[in-house]
Amino acid sequence: MAGGGISGAITSLKNNRNLLKKRKLRQKEDVYGIEGVTKLNLKESTDQDMKIIRKKIKEYKREERRVQVLSILVTISILYAAYVLLFG
Repeated sequence: MAGGGISGAITSLKNNRNLLKKRKLRQKEDVYGIEGVTKLNLKESTDQDMKIIRKKIKEYKREERRVQVLSILVTISILYAAYVLLFG
């Protein structure tokens, strides 16, 4: 009874394997692309730019820390208020 289902699964696996075998790459350029085509034009950063970026990162981290502490305090306050209302 289960032979039909199993043979269908085996056939499906064989067909999928055959499809994968047909996808062969002929040359290295098919994978990596042609050399020199993908060239990035990146802006050079000066010391002043790096200082500005570091300052922004510090400000962001400070603000993020404030939000975390505030959210923890609010959560503790709500849990304490719920505890007092239920058991107090």
